[in-house]
Amino acid sequence: MKEIISKLSSVMDEYGIKYKKEELERVVSYADLIYKNKKRISGKSVLEHTLGVAEYVATLKLDDSAIYAALLHETIKYDEYNKEEMIKASSKEVVEMVNTISKLSYFNFKHSDKVDNEILRKMFIAIAKDIRTVIIKLADRLYNMQNIKEVDEKTARAMAKECLDIYAPIAHRLGMSKLKAELEDISFRTLYPEEYQDIKMQIDEKKSEREAYINERINEITKALEKEKIDATVYGRPKHFYSIYKKIRQKNCKVEDLFDLLAIRIIVNSIKDCYSALGIIHDMYKPMPGRFKDYIAVPKTNMYQSLHNTVFGANGIPFEVQIRTWDMHKVAEEGIAAHFSYKEKTSKVNDADKKLLWIRKALELQQELEDTSENMSKMKQELFGEEVFVFTPKGEIKSLPKGSTPIDFAYSIHQKVAEQMIGAKINSKMVPINTTLSNTDIVEIITSKNSKGPSRDWLKFVKTSGAKSKISSFLKKQGKEINIQHGKEIFEKYLKKQKISKDELTKEKYIEYMLKNFSFKTIEDCYENLGFGSVSPLKVMNKLNEAYKKDNVNNIDKIVNKSGNLNKKTNSDLVVVENIPNCKIQFAKCCNPIPGDEIIGYITNSNGVSIHTLNCNNITKLTTNSRKIKVSWVKNNISSFITKITVKANNRNNILTDVINKLNELKINIESMNTRTTQDKENIMEFLLNISDLNQLQKVIKQIKKIDSVFEVKRSK
Repeated sequence: MKEIISKLSSVMDEYGIKYKKEELERVVSYADLIYKNKKRISGKSVLEHTLGVAEYVATLKLDDSAIYAALLHETIKYDEYNKEEMIKASSKEVVEMVNTISKLSYFNFKHSDKVDNEILRKMFIAIAKDIRTVIIKLADRLYNMQNIKEVDEKTARAMAKECLDIYAPIAHRLGMSKLKAELEDISFRTLYPEEYQDIKMQIDEKKSEREAYINERINEITKALEKEKIDATVYGRPKHFYSIYKKIRQKNCKVEDLFDLLAIRIIVNSIKDCYSALGIIHDMYKPMPGRFKDYIAVPKTNMYQSLHNTVFGANGIPFEVQIRTWDMHKVAEEGIAAHFSYKEKTSKVNDADKKLLWIRKALELQQELEDTSENMSKMKQELFGEEVFVFTPKGEIKSLPKGSTPIDFAYSIHQKVAEQMIGAKINSKMVPINTTLSNTDIVEIITSKNSKGPSRDWLKFVKTSGAKSKISSFLKKQGKEINIQHGKEIFEKYLKKQKISKDELTKEKYIEYMLKNFSFKTIEDCYENLGFGSVSPLKVMNKLNEAYKKDNVNNIDKIVNKSGNLNKKTNSDLVVVENIPNCKIQFAKCCNPIPGDEIIGYITNSNGVSIHTLNCNNITKLTTNSRKIKVSWVKNNISSFITKITVKANNRNNILTDVINKLNELKINIESMNTRTTQDKENIMEFLLNISDLNQLQKVIKQIKKIDSVFEVKRSK
């Protein structure tokens, strides 16, 4: 115990962490009590492991509570643990942190190779509540990875994959570049040992030459900065292996082809000195076009700030230069941990939280979206995906997912701003609100109190899940009465098209059956969802018909026959076969002939005469005419025929509804339909229609072609 107290107190003293000796002694005593004789799978004592994590947390300069939580983070799994006793030994704050860390404890490797969405959700929520818990978890994972040889190969690979998928990206988001680099390199070596050794060998081959070259440039730069009286520290920056591996795969090149493999870092005392140093570098070496990045003016979302440029040195060999202040360097290395306040204990967590707006988005998404898998998929895309940085007219920086629009930007400012939005300006020019934003755009939202609010079309443009959920919520809430009225109209329209009478189909028991199937509480809920477009009217009618049929099995045939929608006549009453009265006939399904089509008969072996269109492929392919026979339509028949048409249109909202409404207007009965959207955003709709003759079909095709966005209508075989 004395040795542990001595170790922790010395490291806390070294990093300037305030603590009370008696509290440290109580915590260590309690840890010793719980962990006594407890061993990990590797045989190492649990206390040795948790002490290692606590010491690393101390090097990150977190507070005393975080260090105590790191030391006690495994206590909760043992029977000897007692919450009240641990509060007495430490504090309620420490116990709450330990409880949170235990919820973040690693995944079940055996059951899934995929990222566990539920654990990720808990991690995001934990971040939003107390960032320290996730920093401790990252420290715990780093300690495990540093000792990864202690576990079997299968577990090691699972741990490494989890690091690359989750822990390293989160360390990146928290700005903890040193921890991220070490996690990635150990994981890379574990998962891809051959590739790791190959890159290591390529780097080692010319390591001495590169070091000599960089040292020469360091001496040149140091002398130039001293001459201009700029106080600076200049040194070479090694690039970690996994970063090299990703770049050579991305660019399909060799290690020596990377520009930033050779890198120099310059650390100065002020922002003014950063830009002065950059000017000196440009005077000394020729800059490579398109490689300059100013992360001081436009910081990354993980708070990283620095000037980056690639220049040509002696013999035209390029190398990268990074210039930053000491404060920026501290944040670049330690990330969010660098923002904790140690002197004023009350402000430490709040100050750090303010630096990471994306954390708040995680909680916001959790509240907005009901579906966990959809939530996590969108959240991972936004938190780990590419970003675009834009400015408000006042110069405030906003970070959004790549592909975002002014609508996303408006929602990132405030929901009310977005709901009053009537237009947008990018770089002082009016633009459509679905314009894709680019880096450094200055975006201004034009608002009006008379705005009707978000349109349903906005859902097609927005990129951020937060904006999508708020738009959907607004449309449902604000348009409830309108949706109910619109939905009722749709319901009544589709009722008229049914073969069963309205009074019969809308009996209370059938309505209840339909509502239960869709989990609607009332018929108004059904109307609202129909009006909003979240449920298909065809599906609603199908459920009503299904309920009716279950209740009236014996009466269906009579009702259908009375409706007049099906053929009243037999096929032999519709077509005359030359010289064969009352001949048994059938209409070929390959071409579905209708009155007005030129037709021909084909004598089958056992089913009489099959009626085809004259240009049917199956008929034109016949090499013999011996089975063909002349046939003709009976004039003035009043039967209907099933015909298939295909409608192609540009994908837009309500296109299907518009086509169905047009068919309803033309009094055409739809037997069935199928719709799909292609990768090219084309909507393909197929309908089986009851048609009386060719003239009626041609009229239908002509009218549907007039619908906005429809570009092709044709009869299908």
